[in-house]
Amino acid sequence: MAQPSLKICFVIIGATPGGLALALSLRRAGHRAVVLQVEDAMEHVRSISSYAVPPNMSKLLTRWGLEKELDETSIRCKSMFIQHYERGEVLGEHKWHEELFKDAGGYFLDMHHNDLDRLLRDKAVSLGAEIIPDAQVLSIDFDANDRPSVRLASGDVLEADVVVGADGMGSIARTMVIGEERREIDLGLTSFNISVPREAVAADPQLEPLLDLSKVLYAWWGSSRFALGWVAGVHPEYFLRVLVPKAGTEEHHWRDVTRSQALTAIGHCEPRLQKLIELSSTIRCLPVTASEELETWIHSSGRILILGDAAHPFPPGGVNEVSTSVCDAATLGELFRHLHSDHQITRFVQAFEELRQKHVKGLLEADLANFGVFSMPAGEAHEQRDVLVKEKYRAGVDAFMAFMGDEDDAVAAVWERDKDFLAYDAEDHAAEWWNDWGLLQERADRRMRVIESRVPRVLDIQKTATQGIEVS
Repeated sequence: MAQPSLKICFVIIGATPGGLALALSLRRAGHRAVVLQVEDAMEHVRSISSYAVPPNMSKLLTRWGLEKELDETSIRCKSMFIQHYERGEVLGEHKWHEELFKDAGGYFLDMHHNDLDRLLRDKAVSLGAEIIPDAQVLSIDFDANDRPSVRLASGDVLEADVVVGADGMGSIARTMVIGEERREIDLGLTSFNISVPREAVAADPQLEPLLDLSKVLYAWWGSSRFALGWVAGVHPEYFLRVLVPKAGTEEHHWRDVTRSQALTAIGHCEPRLQKLIELSSTIRCLPVTASEELETWIHSSGRILILGDAAHPFPPGGVNEVSTSVCDAATLGELFRHLHSDHQITRFVQAFEELRQKHVKGLLEADLANFGVFSMPAGEAHEQRDVLVKEKYRAGVDAFMAFMGDEDDAVAAVWERDKDFLAYDAEDHAAEWWNDWGLLQERADRRMRVIESRVPRVLDIQKTATQGIEVS
């Protein structure tokens, strides 16, 4: 594995999936990585959550030496089984075919947050990353040379070459980058994150089919609301996420709620959803929001940047909710593998933003578009959606083909739609940037340094020649 000729220190604020993945990626690239485990407003919610791990993320984890751990803690997601939210009738099924995964280089996985956190943390530490627990950041300061340092409440001051904010939506680094608090976009939805003991699901004949590992992901599409349910990796829980209109639920935001409160909020639904809530062990409620798109993720110094939820928080329930943070980390680590001089630091930071910003925007738009399809309000479009999906199901065609024109090659059509995120390889894209642009810039810089080094010699020669001329 290639190592940089110049090794620098990164201080990473936040032991989130993005922060831990960045520490891992930077250690693989040969740099020092210090992670500050700061208070995270979302940890209370994440601690019971289960994640979708799409191929663009699972391929990275496998490449980073975590294949065995993934096999032990995750479950492969092969299809989405779709039912009607209110009536429970089957609408359709969408399968992710093996050919797609082979071409993408990774699999769709489901795993619990705690397992993902442990895998990333243990691997990063094994590679030499340093994690400082219970850190409280007071400020980020600069010396006379614009080199940043992080001041902690303990009195410690950590000097760095680059500071990365990976501490989620309330990021201190984010405030420094944009100069103000983040502005939320209200999506008009509330999410109930629900954990159900798996043994309780298995004991109920009506619910037991939800544990069928040939399907794994169940979706309930309703009127202005939807639900997703899946086995939480190898944890003894079934995870259910229900998104409903926000009106009337605001008092529950950021709190644990009772089963009765949740049942009232989710409205009329099919019996299995009611049963899952009645059997639940924990229900946590949060608002579903997005953030205004930032013009930049980089401080004017070029030595502070933000990534993951600090830069581009995704609403809960999207397939890209966590993978974008890990891909951010992989991109930055791969770029800094090529570091050999101090002047490259800001260039690589800018390249990171250039490579990731547009791509992440597209993924966020795709997740929000899915929300729109899953939770269409009652009306003609809603009814047409259900009819189209049921027609495809009866014909043995994957559900999402209902929204595409070509039925001749379902795999090819779905691949064409999803390849931008299924096959995306963050490290490969960063390596391509280096080969296409980074090397060219370095060669141009070397030529300029050679020219500059020769200028004094030319001036000396000219001065000597002038002094040797006799003027009569």
